[in-house]
Amino acid sequence: MRKDSQIRQLKREIERLKRLVYLDHLTNLYNRRGFLEISNNYFQSAVNKRKKRRQNEISKLAIIFLDVDDFKKINDKHGHRRGDKALKVLARILRENLRKLDIIGRWGGEEFVVLLVNVSKENAKRIVEKLLRKIAKDKTLGFRLTVSAGLAFPHQGETLSQVVHRADKLMYQAKKQGKNMVIISK
Repeated sequence: MRKDSQIRQLKREIERLKRLVYLDHLTNLYNRRGFLEISNNYFQSAVNKRKKRRQNEISKLAIIFLDVDDFKKINDKHGHRRGDKALKVLARILRENLRKLDIIGRWGGEEFVVLLVNVSKENAKRIVEKLLRKIAKDKTLGFRLTVSAGLAFPHQGETLSQVVHRADKLMYQAKKQGKNMVIISK
């Protein structure tokens, strides 16, 4: 019985360490490391299926890169606690409005990334537009929270990191064009 108890204790410790390594402590979403590891598995699986079946599995994936608009102003005007609360609210909205199979991560600071799995381009566009509306309409914080987003679809031969980088660039275009919008790759 003592050995069973030790094994259970070790398993709990392993789970605790995994959470520390892969989860963001503030939002309870995947951190960058966790997002990349989990998403890369999906991405590689889609690429391998495509090679085996000669189907375009990779086109059923999409990356959304989001950044909170004027986050420094939020922290300066409302304080860092409210800034942290804004990040938690955003994480909640993402969790509530995305499917369980989609991978959501906090990239860093006020940046978030989502891998949409098994989604058409049209549905991916609808999903990101809906997210932006839901975020802007949320009243939890007592002030309006908006995000700018980039939506990118994998091209043949691209790595996950390359798609994330393109989505990030598209998000910066959304910022330059007025914020609270999404720019979608062609």
